[in-house]
Amino acid sequence: MDDNLKLEAEAFDSQIQERVRNGHIPDLRYTVACDYFYNNVWRRPAYVKLDFGEIFELIRSSINANVSSDTQAKVLEVGCGPGFISLELARAGYNVLGLDLSPQCIEVARNFADKDPHKHERGSLTYRAADLFAIEDREFDAVVFVGALHHFPDQDKVMTRITTLLKPGGIIIAHEPTRDRVTKRNAAFVDFVKVLLSVQNGYFETIPVPANRKAMEELTEKTFKKMRYELESGEKAQSVNDNEAGFTEMYGALKKHFSQIEFKNRYAFFHEMIGGLRFDEKKNVELAAYLKEVDAAFCDLGILNPAEFYFVGKKS
Repeated sequence: MDDNLKLEAEAFDSQIQERVRNGHIPDLRYTVACDYFYNNVWRRPAYVKLDFGEIFELIRSSINANVSSDTQAKVLEVGCGPGFISLELARAGYNVLGLDLSPQCIEVARNFADKDPHKHERGSLTYRAADLFAIEDREFDAVVFVGALHHFPDQDKVMTRITTLLKPGGIIIAHEPTRDRVTKRNAAFVDFVKVLLSVQNGYFETIPVPANRKAMEELTEKTFKKMRYELESGEKAQSVNDNEAGFTEMYGALKKHFSQIEFKNRYAFFHEMIGGLRFDEKKNVELAAYLKEVDAAFCDLGILNPAEFYFVGKKS
């Protein structure tokens, strides 16, 4: 494993260890409220359902629609992290391999899978700490990326590799952030919402009402960098390989190597702020669902730039 991949694995090793120590349960069905997260969908189960629950349902629908029902689908999830999507895919009856560079993420995934009350009813489930280019498995019906594909710098190389892993007619599914498409218009809108929430004591941080246009622009610049997962210096905030590929690189390579079945532009901001809501629990959930609908509508209207996409393609 080269140095970059080692650093990538270490970043996520450290992150998942801290999260689990502080009460995080990476399971779509059995997660619990976790106040360790101050602005993350994993703070409350209702937010997880709005975000990752919807993503899982999209993936399951695409597999069911495009893979023969004669046999249990064989599915590979690349960059599975602590395994919650792979676990849910196994519960849906598929035979699943979850792959990740982070040994600690894989250990956590295995631990929670072992505790699963449904483990005797689900399809097969294996987790492996390994590089995509090192595995020898073949003949998958579907290969899934959820927030992992954008960590690969050479998208053509990845897609060529995936074609060797898929059966003829197999599908690739990608649900990915495209932070290169975040605009300052997006950031300015998010600031507007956050300031209104903050003055009502309904947000996790206190954001003073900007006194003038200059103050607004300074706030927007900071929010813009955060939404692009950049530090003030412009360096990557999450890991060494984060944001290695943007929308043009990912979508271009997907279209080049696979026949497009489905494409959707997705959301701009809601999942990056709903964990920060601080009204009473009922109002928080109502507002989170509303912000999600506003986000989708504003992307459809062209008011905001979508900052993620969903793609399904078939191997020729």
